[in-house]
Amino acid sequence: PHRDAVKSFLSLDTDGRVLRFDSLSKLISSGIRIGFATGPPKLIERLSFHTQATNLHNSGVSQIMVSKLLDHWGKRGFDEHANKVAAFYCRRRDVLLAAAERHLTGLATWSAPEAGMFLWLKLNGIDDTKSLIEDKAAAANVLFVPGQSFDPLDKPSPYVRASFSTASDEDMDVAMERLAVLI
Repeated sequence: PHRDAVKSFLSLDTDGRVLRFDSLSKLISSGIRIGFATGPPKLIERLSFHTQATNLHNSGVSQIMVSKLLDHWGKRGFDEHANKVAAFYCRRRDVLLAAAERHLTGLATWSAPEAGMFLWLKLNGIDDTKSLIEDKAAAANVLFVPGQSFDPLDKPSPYVRASFSTASDEDMDVAMERLAVLI
């Protein structure tokens, strides 16, 4: 919130080769699984053909609901809502960053995310976080995702992904404290 939007690759495209994919699922509601693509008409047409052949039973109710909501809000209302959502997630991020600072300083490194709902932690001295997270953290009732889960080659990783989207302030603090003990 209150910052300039990052330019999309689509806005920088001069050759008509870039597609932009967006989702309303975190902006409108986590249960709304609606996304859309923007790009050169020829690419969008091809994408539309593939979508028609592969997607069955899209939720017409969700689509109509979002359409009516966006019509009701208009651009100004949508922008106001988007800024409120961004402020909400910035506060959530800051709570998790403070908890990481309290409990993981010296045990892990991280950078404050500028967007999204996840904090990536690199655990010092640990080359493979998979068993630590899937076994020990799970046994301690802490949910993280090992970095290996995001590697297309399934390579061991020193990284851990933590979400700040739904956990309470207290739960985020407890999670960082428990992770520190496990490290």
